[in-house]
Amino acid sequence: MTPVIIEEVPKKMTIDLDSTPLTLPLAIREKHQLCWDEQKKQNSSLHNGVVFTITNMKRTPKELSVTVAKSDYKHYLYTINNKNCEYPCKVIYACAAVITKDRHLVIGRMNTQTSTPGRLQFPGGGIDETDLKGTILDLQGNMNKEIKEEIGINIHSPSVRSFSPKFLKHGGAHDFWVIIFEMLIEYTVGELKTSFSNHNKRLTKLGIQPEFAEILFVPLHIDKIEPFIKHEQSPKVDYLLPILLKYVENF
Repeated sequence: MTPVIIEEVPKKMTIDLDSTPLTLPLAIREKHQLCWDEQKKQNSSLHNGVVFTITNMKRTPKELSVTVAKSDYKHYLYTINNKNCEYPCKVIYACAAVITKDRHLVIGRMNTQTSTPGRLQFPGGGIDETDLKGTILDLQGNMNKEIKEEIGINIHSPSVRSFSPKFLKHGGAHDFWVIIFEMLIEYTVGELKTSFSNHNKRLTKLGIQPEFAEILFVPLHIDKIEPFIKHEQSPKVDYLLPILLKYVENF
């Protein structure tokens, strides 16, 4: 496994959709179907929607240009359950390091109906067809949608002091690429706890299962982050611990 690498984002980033969907050999698709059938037995709420996989990438110190093609969730699910598989689904997605007014990072715990129950991660998620503007994927629009769904905050609201891309992650178990935004909010920990609880209650009343079962708060201080890294035993998305350490360096 390659190490997780966290870098500053380049000044310009574009993600463009290839007009030709990805075509995989029949034998590979049959493996995906077998894996899907097993996963559906464990979690009947899984849905096989469109997933974008990276097919080409150009990088310079000032620019990142990515081309993606349409695949499906079966492909993605097979990839994350089978390390070093043939024809992996290499996704790129966005998330947000949300920082409260009293300097705590917000971490969500994925709910039981998701494909990664119990996992700790930042708000954010996969990019889908609703995020397209022509052939360009709209990352800010995607992030606004995901953050509203998961913690109930609109990135354009007065409660958001700033929102901008901060870090670029690559490497790790599957070499997924992640654009990590930084979002500074006017909420304290206590205020966000209350707001998040009300948000999840509203979703539940509407018959919608919340993405996050709960949110955790980690103070941006080495004396608090080191014990969290040492003692928190929950599964974690691969960028989480490196980003926590990165923030300790910067604060």
